[in-house]
Amino acid sequence: MKTFPDNAMKDARYTKYPHEEMEISGYVVSVTPRTRRGLLEYRVKIMTLGGKSETVYMREPEIPLRPGIPIKAKVILSRQSEKPRWIVESAELLKDLKVIDPTLTSIEKITRGTCFIISGRRDGKMFSIPIQEEDVLEKLPKNLPQDLYCIFIDQGYQIILAEIMRKKEYEIFLKTLNLIAEMEKSESESRKIITEYLKNIQTPHLETVT
Repeated sequence: MKTFPDNAMKDARYTKYPHEEMEISGYVVSVTPRTRRGLLEYRVKIMTLGGKSETVYMREPEIPLRPGIPIKAKVILSRQSEKPRWIVESAELLKDLKVIDPTLTSIEKITRGTCFIISGRRDGKMFSIPIQEEDVLEKLPKNLPQDLYCIFIDQGYQIILAEIMRKKEYEIFLKTLNLIAEMEKSESESRKIITEYLKNIQTPHLETVT
């Protein structure tokens, strides 16, 4: 079954602008919460519909972030740090693509040749696919076989192993995202209560000021 629409091979939803901004459509494959200058931000890796990996940064996500969701994001190039970074200006879920759930997969061996081939078993079936992402290769444990959570993206003409996570890492990640979501929800509700309270405060002495 195809995961991408028929025009995915042309990467029609991935539009680059020459200098300062671009639009990206694809799957979120990793989310890393972190702090920068005292503020919470998320480093998000996206695998585009054409199979290209992009790393972007979000401050206040407009959508619930987790690996496997299909999104479209408008990003702006920021030069405020030593290394230019793509900052998400807006993002939305792509409703015509299915969410990909990380799959618990048995990774059994890695074969070295003209490229690295990873072999294992998922859903009771054997598989062997090349590794295209260097950071994915670096995350593979030295001692195999092991059960890992993996994100496989089916492009119709090939399957890409886009991300791997150890079981404990994935569980901690989910708990972290849930905790952050609760904190942000609580903060948002608090702001609404304070705003409404300030609107209702009676300040007759201010009304006479001209």
